[in-house]
Amino acid sequence: ACAKRRQATRARQMAATSLVGMNSAVAWGRSIGAVSLAWGCGDVVCQAVEKKDAVWTWDWRRTAQFVFVGSTVMGPTSHGFELVMERTFPGNALRAVVQKVLTRVVVAPGFLTLSFGGLALVRGEDPVAAVTTNVVPAWCTGTLFWPAFSLISYRYVPPTGRPAFGSVVGAVWSTYLSFVAHSRSATTVPAPPRVVAVAAR
Repeated sequence: ACAKRRQATRARQMAATSLVGMNSAVAWGRSIGAVSLAWGCGDVVCQAVEKKDAVWTWDWRRTAQFVFVGSTVMGPTSHGFELVMERTFPGNALRAVVQKVLTRVVVAPGFLTLSFGGLALVRGEDPVAAVTTNVVPAWCTGTLFWPAFSLISYRYVPPTGRPAFGSVVGAVWSTYLSFVAHSRSATTVPAPPRVVAVAAR
């Protein structure tokens, strides 16, 4: 009983230390940078796979749009969400890990809504059409892709190392998001002029 109490105390202390580290400016910047890099790399890979001509021409504006949404929307949101997760389900015990993984599955549609909606706004398209067209299929695919990697991350990777681990896995996922976002953009209704003007500002 005493050993279990000591182990629980150590776990709480480690969780508190992790939260302090995660809330630092360096940690926020590292997470945002990792997400931006993953989104940019994912789009470049997607463009290379999509090429139809022998000579590939890089659409840097498209990649810049991805990096912009990753750095301004998804990076800060993802890091803030991880902070909430560590406060709510601290530590890397199996119970806490399962709770985190299940929570990610439940909230994933919200993150996908931000992703596709943000990309649509940047491209001057209707975000509602982009969300209704893309979120559900992407969420179904994500439930097959992310839980295993999340389990490894929460169980074995310390909080300070998760951005680097996540950026590697996230680059693969971002390649898929880029493919979905652009392969269906032709069927997406253009945004009304008022929305385009807001997005341009």
